[in-house]
Amino acid sequence: MSNLNRNILWFIGAALLIAIGYYFSNIVMYILIAWVLSMLGRPIMIFLQKRVRIKRYHLGPTGAALLTIMSFYGLILGLIMLFVPTIVEQARNLSTVDYEALGEKLKEPFFHLDRQMHQIGLLSDGESLATRTQELLSTWFKPTLVGDFLGTFISAAGNVFVTLASVTFILFFFLKENNLFLEILHALVPNELEPKVRHAVQKSSNMLGRYFGGLAAQIFLFSLMIALVLWFFDVKNALLIGAFGGLFNVIPYIGPVLGIAFGSFIMVSSNLDTEFVLLWPKLLKMAGTFVVVHLIDSNLMGPAIFSKSVRAHPLEIFVVTLMAAKLGGMLGMVLGIPVYTVLRVIAHTFFKEFKLVQRLTERLDQETDT
Repeated sequence: MSNLNRNILWFIGAALLIAIGYYFSNIVMYILIAWVLSMLGRPIMIFLQKRVRIKRYHLGPTGAALLTIMSFYGLILGLIMLFVPTIVEQARNLSTVDYEALGEKLKEPFFHLDRQMHQIGLLSDGESLATRTQELLSTWFKPTLVGDFLGTFISAAGNVFVTLASVTFILFFFLKENNLFLEILHALVPNELEPKVRHAVQKSSNMLGRYFGGLAAQIFLFSLMIALVLWFFDVKNALLIGAFGGLFNVIPYIGPVLGIAFGSFIMVSSNLDTEFVLLWPKLLKMAGTFVVVHLIDSNLMGPAIFSKSVRAHPLEIFVVTLMAAKLGGMLGMVLGIPVYTVLRVIAHTFFKEFKLVQRLTERLDQETDT
């Protein structure tokens, strides 16, 4: 068979594979999520198999995989038990608020903001920021909030259960059989490409494992610093604000803004009877804490993660993040960097002869050398 015919068949097969993957995108998503979780769980697996011993017997792959999955679910359950009661309490408080009285209270502190927003055309005549906030709060946190939320939750519970069950089932076998994901890929590619596929998967796994591990450490440190500083300033629900601030920080560039907005919401909802003259200093301290911690994170923790895992120029990361936001919004911003990392490894492995690929992946060679 000529090279032309082989290339045509290869192109048709690849197009068919992409079409099948798109049609079964939910299943592909389950597999990819399980693959990422298996990389995060690999250190736990190694620790359990080496350190956990029952008399003279070490823990096998099956037992270690089960305990690793249980540790994931234990972490999720712990977070739910820690934060959900506080969030439900805030929603209950907001559902009983007299929003007309709250709107009157907001008019005075928002007076200067109103005037500026009228000048730039963000508010129409006769409208104020206080009344706009009053309308939004009464819409979002009406007395039927809890009932509406429960109805939505129940309707989505089936899909959530299927997702959790599917990911858990796939994750168990990915943890138990370390090379299973690689064997699945080998079944989809020609024999002569298996060495390159193996190299690409191993390199991607190493880089993504370091990236997600460093990201988890970044979230923890960011949350801890925010919570400790806010606790020092005697801010209610400091741990809740810090935890969600760390999660929002995963979203590049706009994460701290979302963290400040969430923290302001929690502080206001926890102090509805407090005069805003007394509340403003705490709001400013909270916002200043986020700004300072974000500067520390962006100049110390963030670059350390990217330099050790992604191996890409900061400007390159910035452009990729903007493109990912254009394609997928906030979710695209979160997934943009790890997806780009995998694409760079694939390009470096299969298309290294192109000059553009060489320029974009030259730092990967530096990683190999080090």
